[in-house]
Amino acid sequence: MKFIISSFSWEMFSNFPNITVDKYELTEDEFQASIFDAFSHVGHEDIAKAINVAFNKEPLQVRPGDILLYANKARGVLKFYLLVVRECSPLLREEELLIEEEMI
Repeated sequence: MKFIISSFSWEMFSNFPNITVDKYELTEDEFQASIFDAFSHVGHEDIAKAINVAFNKEPLQVRPGDILLYANKARGVLKFYLLVVRECSPLLREEELLIEEEMI
């Protein structure tokens, strides 16, 4: 399925521990062209208004194969991303977590 989100949390993936997320930056035009058939889970009213979608604070559970169109405000500027959720092997997921820990 395809969802529009304004925040990201690993809790959204709690039912699927062996996933990975590919992230691609989009222009605003690319983002707007992609949201026409997506379900809004935008939990920030100001962002929902800015991108002209419904405000919706309901929790979202994501599964492999889902596509997330992510609008996020950083330092007052809207940024747009495409997140592709994929299933991966447990070993690959452990390696990704180790890399994330090293970055922190």
